[in-house]
Amino acid sequence: MGKQIELNAAGLAYSEIKRMIMLKELRPGQRLAENALSDQIGVSRTPVREALRKLCSEGWVSMIQNSGVWVAAPSKHEIFDAYEVRSKLETWGIEKAMPNITPLLIRRLEENLDDENSVYLEKKSESYPDVNNRFHLLIAEASGNEVLCRHIETALSQTLIYMTLYEDYFDFENNCSLSEHTSILDSIKKRDEKSVINKMQAHILQGFHDLKI
Repeated sequence: MGKQIELNAAGLAYSEIKRMIMLKELRPGQRLAENALSDQIGVSRTPVREALRKLCSEGWVSMIQNSGVWVAAPSKHEIFDAYEVRSKLETWGIEKAMPNITPLLIRRLEENLDDENSVYLEKKSESYPDVNNRFHLLIAEASGNEVLCRHIETALSQTLIYMTLYEDYFDFENNCSLSEHTSILDSIKKRDEKSVINKMQAHILQGFHDLKI
């Protein structure tokens, strides 16, 4: 019973710290003190420490020996490398997916765009990352290459961290992702492989240029 309570507390600490980063209550390069987080979240230091380890493994925070724990603050070069890799992976993925486009996939992409539009209209900021990533993963899955899908999912998770840290993607008035996804889907419906590849590449790299680093 005590172990279960500890696990629940660690889950709570993880969710709360991540939420604070996503809502920019904690900023890139900000030092995270276990005591302060423990008091703020209402749990002991042990689950906070466990939550920070998990966040570190995912790339949200950095642990520096003999220094402490800090919200991630990657360099511009490191961020560009991540977006470049993601661009290569996803353009290859969409190229492999094009022969496998089905009416069912198109319908699922359309439904995802409807969900994305709802997120925009209702400003459901905490739902944005999942609905955004799902559009890309649906296409990746159509490639039929499970290894490639896993790499794309990892790349999406990594760039999501950078988007959270350095982009106002919760500023729905100025976020062009929905219109770009709609344009990509239009080219998919037309089976225009060259256009789809060009649009996907431009969409991902534009994401890098939109960052306020």
